[in-house]
Amino acid sequence: MKLHVGCGTNKIPGWVNIDAVESCQPDLIHDLSKPLPYPDLSADELRAESVLEHFDKYMRYCVCSDWVRVLKVGGFIHIGVPDFKKLLFRFFKFRFDDFVDTFFGENMWESEIYIGHFGNHKWGYSQKSLTAFLGQFGIEPVEVKTIGLNIHFVGRKLKHVSTRDMDQWKIYSHNNKFGAPRHYLTFAEVKAKINEFQKDSAY
Repeated sequence: MKLHVGCGTNKIPGWVNIDAVESCQPDLIHDLSKPLPYPDLSADELRAESVLEHFDKYMRYCVCSDWVRVLKVGGFIHIGVPDFKKLLFRFFKFRFDDFVDTFFGENMWESEIYIGHFGNHKWGYSQKSLTAFLGQFGIEPVEVKTIGLNIHFVGRKLKHVSTRDMDQWKIYSHNNKFGAPRHYLTFAEVKAKINEFQKDSAY
């Protein structure tokens, strides 16, 4: 089984094409901020192009842990995200409005389908930070390259990281260290806060 999450209108034959927007006519209509309806270790491959950057600093942990949950050990994951480091370096080569459009994302898919908040970029990655982030989930990089303004990451799942182990992870916040008793939350605390806010997420 091959899962293509956040497919938009780019449906790939032989894959289960998944998107939250009904107008894109995916094989499965599903909001990726909620767990995928598949058992653990059931997918051979997962593809998410221009998807991960649309989840915030904390939700990305929930989403990625779920993608890796369904992936078999030895299975491959393909991730495509904007290279925000390269975007920042090229800032002065853009007209400002073009830069803002690229940086914050587009809510009108193919100038035709309004996708609302799903279109906004909520986090940024460099090759180094993306590789480090995915590595926490037991993903070994096979190929990492930047083409144009986008990072293309191919990784292989080396091991299945347990929920118990993930729950102990400390997610650092530079901003929360000012005037707060601590500047991190465990992943377990993050999931509890997200479930409280988004009552049907069930992470």
